[in-house]
Amino acid sequence: MSNFEFSQYTTDYISGVMSLRKPQKDSLKLLEKIVNGITLNKSMDLEAVLQTVHTIAPICTDFERDFMSLTFALATGVGKTRLMGAFIAYLYTQHGIKNFFIVAPGTTVYDKLKRDLSDPSNHKYVFKGLGCFSKAPKVIADDEYRDRQISMYDSDVHIFVFNIDKFNKEDSQMKKINENLGDSFYQALANLPDLVLIMDESHHYRAEQGSKALNQLRPLMGLELTATPLANVNGKQEPFKNVVFEYPLSKAIEDGYTRTPFAVTRSDIDFYNFGDEQLDKMMLLDGISCHERAKNHLKVYADNHKDKKVVKPFMLVVCNNTDHANWVEKYIKSKEFKNGDYTNKTITIHSKKSGAESDFNTKLLLEVESADNPVEIVIHVNKLKEGWDVNNLYTIVPLRTAASKILREQMVGRGLRLPYGERTGDKEVDAVMLTAHDKFEDILKEAQKGDSIFKAGNVIKAEEMEPEFTVCTQLSLDMGKDDELKQAYERTGISKCDNMDFVFKKANEMISEQVFEYISNTSTHIVTKEQRTEITQKIVSQLSDDKDLGDVFKQNKCPLTAWLLEKTETTHRAALNKFIPIPRIKVTDAGVEEYCFVDFDINLTQFTHVPISNDLLIQNLEDMSDRERVKGSHIDFDGYSPTHVILQQLRMKPEIDYEKCSQLLYKLITQVCNHYKALYSENGMKNVVMMNKRDIANNIYTQMMQHFYCENGFLKEEVISTRNYNLRQTYTFTERKNLYESYSGNIRTILFEGIKYGVFNTAKFDSNPELLLARILERDASTGDVINWLRPAKQEFNITYNHGHQYEPDFVVETEDTIYLVEVKGEDKINDPNVIAKKNRGIKYCNIVSEWGKANNYKKWQYLFIPSMQLHENTSFKQLEKLFVELNLS
Repeated sequence: MSNFEFSQYTTDYISGVMSLRKPQKDSLKLLEKIVNGITLNKSMDLEAVLQTVHTIAPICTDFERDFMSLTFALATGVGKTRLMGAFIAYLYTQHGIKNFFIVAPGTTVYDKLKRDLSDPSNHKYVFKGLGCFSKAPKVIADDEYRDRQISMYDSDVHIFVFNIDKFNKEDSQMKKINENLGDSFYQALANLPDLVLIMDESHHYRAEQGSKALNQLRPLMGLELTATPLANVNGKQEPFKNVVFEYPLSKAIEDGYTRTPFAVTRSDIDFYNFGDEQLDKMMLLDGISCHERAKNHLKVYADNHKDKKVVKPFMLVVCNNTDHANWVEKYIKSKEFKNGDYTNKTITIHSKKSGAESDFNTKLLLEVESADNPVEIVIHVNKLKEGWDVNNLYTIVPLRTAASKILREQMVGRGLRLPYGERTGDKEVDAVMLTAHDKFEDILKEAQKGDSIFKAGNVIKAEEMEPEFTVCTQLSLDMGKDDELKQAYERTGISKCDNMDFVFKKANEMISEQVFEYISNTSTHIVTKEQRTEITQKIVSQLSDDKDLGDVFKQNKCPLTAWLLEKTETTHRAALNKFIPIPRIKVTDAGVEEYCFVDFDINLTQFTHVPISNDLLIQNLEDMSDRERVKGSHIDFDGYSPTHVILQQLRMKPEIDYEKCSQLLYKLITQVCNHYKALYSENGMKNVVMMNKRDIANNIYTQMMQHFYCENGFLKEEVISTRNYNLRQTYTFTERKNLYESYSGNIRTILFEGIKYGVFNTAKFDSNPELLLARILERDASTGDVINWLRPAKQEFNITYNHGHQYEPDFVVETEDTIYLVEVKGEDKINDPNVIAKKNRGIKYCNIVSEWGKANNYKKWQYLFIPSMQLHENTSFKQLEKLFVELNLS
């Protein structure tokens, strides 16, 4: 029975308020469809209800319990607990159900459920934002049921959370007579007319004893949630028969709700000739290489995104028994393994550990996500319990244990949660590695199948992994030139020698580093007189203590100290002149979202419908209000307009504004109709459209959404400040190259050095055209046509597009009178909806900051959109500017 007070709580409304992901939303919609399709009560005819459910969800063939029980099989990491909250909100507001019994399989899941369902201050609280639960539902757990009757709990909604072991035995406390209730608490629950049973990790409740205890509760219905819909039947894994919704791990990975798993293997090695210990050592060493690589990338990501926390990763080693785990622990803590670096960073968890060591290790395990936790390797024997949800497991090393596809997927499932809540776009940050050396062939075969969590491109050969290095960009002040050294000797009066050359060179580097740190991290973003003195004192102290240069520095300390102070000031002035000022904008009015479609031609390969014979056509009309007249044995299509019929279907889509895209709509519909007309004649085409109008419209809509972007009409922004320094970047790389040096392999792994005229002296590029433009800018800067250029850091600009995505321009280029925002794109991407959205936002940004610049004595900004094929070695930046500058939008 619907609660009129909460009539607005439709499944769409609940999904929006709770920010449900698509599989969660689809699950909620399916529950709505099932519940609305039956008469929900305890005495309902289960056979008749099963037929209805099977019609709605054909994969469901049996409830497998004495009540209607529906399984929603959602992959790990998608959000099963949040879906529980959505189920509760929907059933309460739309059907008046007030009693929910949630079953947990063990203490870890049990404790987590209590927190997530009852504590509004918990960031994972599932009812956040739902007005129907402005007063949190009462969660009854532990032994609270002994104190009072159910009706006395001060809440409209009761959520009972209990471990299965609390009631699956005949002599359990819950089944004993309770004086307050006049019956057992278990029986009082069974007597409730609206008890809904929600079973978390429901594959645990398939054994005879657990099933019997659940059946005896006689719930109104059961909702089962699991990522593993498999029951152990006579020693075999059998799939559930009551699954109504499936969302497998492979789909969750594909849709971006988890990290991407990579299998790390070695090829061309005959593992048959390897002993177990030899193979274990190889896998552990390859695993720690993956771990250190992940650790490095996570630090770099946090360095380049100042608003992101540093994620400390750890590696999980799974062993096949406790003796094996003890051997692995001894090896990892030995000097043989990475020279003993992980001796105090490793813990072992298994049943034979006891006492203080076990308690200490368990505490470290539960806090393994903390950046202050020293643990980087966890050794474990059995699969860790459900509910142990961590987001910083980046490397999994199964030793002698990953024998089957299911086991591999279960292990990988532990490392799929996203540490930042969503994918970052950084491949390494969005990955989890599984070493599977002896399963190389199995992994490759799995990768060819559609249901595998491993894709063909995600199998990495350990022997091909190159060591990575890290560098932080430095200002290209060119302080090490010979004339700089000459001036230093002249200013100090010191006699020239090799050691003194090194002192001056090192001092220049230290000054540059310190000046940049002060400019970047102090509130004024300049270096004051007092701070110049601080910098000088720091460098004096460090050079005095240098084991190689300390003596020569101390011998010349007085003139060098004076020179250091002077050099700090000249470096400060040079640094401020080197930066390109970046105006910061603020949205003052977000305007109205407008949906835009890029012009395209329909792909006809999906339009394969055929005309249907008249007798079948009559029986299968989708819409009885359609105007078709049946005359004898054939249909009269006079007056039937297929274009209008398809258009009406498309106009129901929320993103499609007929007034704005009518020309594109008619073009696409005409292309489809002409396609069927050429195949089957005019009447055959009308036959196809009449019978398949929704499918045809959905196919057109799907293709339109691939050419869709969002803009904010009447968006208002203003410049709020200017950052007069540029953000430095931290890069990972496998090799260094001079900017003009030829290269081979993946350009994204190369650090290019020798930049003289850019803001920073090193850079990385995503494509060869970008590298080519950098060379053009350096060459033109040497002649004065370009003053300065920058590869901006990811957070250099605060420009957003398409629902808040961050726009990261390729280059910023400064000339005598203009600053250019530059984008280089391949010709195949020019009409991509996202590229167009970014371009439009870039043009608007240049327009806003140019208007502001006029009034504040700053240079104007213009947007330059360069097709990659137009870049050549002999191209000049002036030529590019004339050809490809985009006019500012009014």
